[in-house]
Amino acid sequence: MTSEQHISGFHQTVMTGFMHRKRRLSMSLRMTPMIDVIFLLLTFFVLTAKFQEPEQLLPVIVGKTNEQSAVTQDAPLKIFVEADASGFLLRVANRPAIKLSDVNPSESLLVLARKVRQELEPTGPVPVELYYDDAVSWDIVVKVYDIIYALGLQNITFRIEE
Repeated sequence: MTSEQHISGFHQTVMTGFMHRKRRLSMSLRMTPMIDVIFLLLTFFVLTAKFQEPEQLLPVIVGKTNEQSAVTQDAPLKIFVEADASGFLLRVANRPAIKLSDVNPSESLLVLARKVRQELEPTGPVPVELYYDDAVSWDIVVKVYDIIYALGLQNITFRIEE
């Protein structure tokens, strides 16, 4: 037996072993690509999320109603916040308007607080309806709301003039 025959016999033995061997299919999952995809998705969602501070909600106290108590409807105190050519006008009920200056609004808001107190002296706490038009900035409306709430009035309703 020559070396060529020996090599070809060896070759033939190896090849027949490969031919008779069945291919095994791998049923295992590869985790590395899935981890990469999850990491990319997590990065995408974190970078595209809009982070913002929670809104500061206006304080509202919800009271419990008693069915046996008589329901009394007090006439609401109407406060109007209107836009003016040079600022804003505040009106309590049918009283003359208070000019809210842009330079020093705290003085005008103190006058508003005094007028609301005068309206409340004979009756005590009553519901308040706060009217404002679209031209009034939300900042002014919230300042007026804060003044009313600081006076102890908690039943405040926002109304929009159309």
